[in-house]
Amino acid sequence: MGHWLDQYRVERASVDVEFLAAGIARYLQVIAEDAEALSQDPHRRDKLFAEIRSQPGVRTSPYASQSVKPGEDPDLYLVPANAAIDSLTPPSSFEDRVKRMHIAFPAMMVYNEYKLKFALVDHPDLRHKVDIRRQQIMDEWRRDVLGVPSTTCSWHAQKPNTRPPTPTLALNCPDSRHSSKRLSEDESEDFLKNPQTMIGKQFFYESPSEGSKDSGVWVLLSYQVRMAEDRSVVYEYKLFHQAYGTRAITFGREDVANLLKYSSMHC
Repeated sequence: MGHWLDQYRVERASVDVEFLAAGIARYLQVIAEDAEALSQDPHRRDKLFAEIRSQPGVRTSPYASQSVKPGEDPDLYLVPANAAIDSLTPPSSFEDRVKRMHIAFPAMMVYNEYKLKFALVDHPDLRHKVDIRRQQIMDEWRRDVLGVPSTTCSWHAQKPNTRPPTPTLALNCPDSRHSSKRLSEDESEDFLKNPQTMIGKQFFYESPSEGSKDSGVWVLLSYQVRMAEDRSVVYEYKLFHQAYGTRAITFGREDVANLLKYSSMHC
């Protein structure tokens, strides 16, 4: 009897790097767009998200295994989720954006888990190509849609791990496979100086406090710099963090610096 992970493995010849990269990038773009629009009225946004979470049967955790358990077919979740996203695109109201983002984030987590990590577990070099192409797509989107200049991250030049993870690791930690190499001080500082380069990437924060429940994947959605009433400069970062549920949260610059200090790139 085979391991449950075997059903998700794909043959090398069947891997379409462009298709996979475009798929994960689409979720990231939808989430970033909606998070930015919804940040204009955080009170109304939070109220609507709370109403959705209070409905019977609504999952409040963004972990992929909460939507698709190991051994289940991810397409049974992703196909209707994608259809729902399409039906809300383009959003015609503030409420549509709340609904769309509520669907898109867990769908992104499921796609990343089952269509990338599990499917390409035997092909780390192809997974690396998907990650590079995804970032290129996001850079082009930021340049063409957001007007943000593209930048190249040194992480892209790193060689992929040529030894695939063992089935045991995938079974025990289905939502937390990530690079064991923590970001260097220079890399963290570069991200803080150029926050636009964080959009489209996934990080894994490992809390330095033993027994803490704050560890998990986090994704930067948007950021802004504004002047406060006392004329001080305020940095605001909108992000999703697994430890905080499905609602986008706002962090300050010091908070993000601390996240980066204990984070690694999430594969």
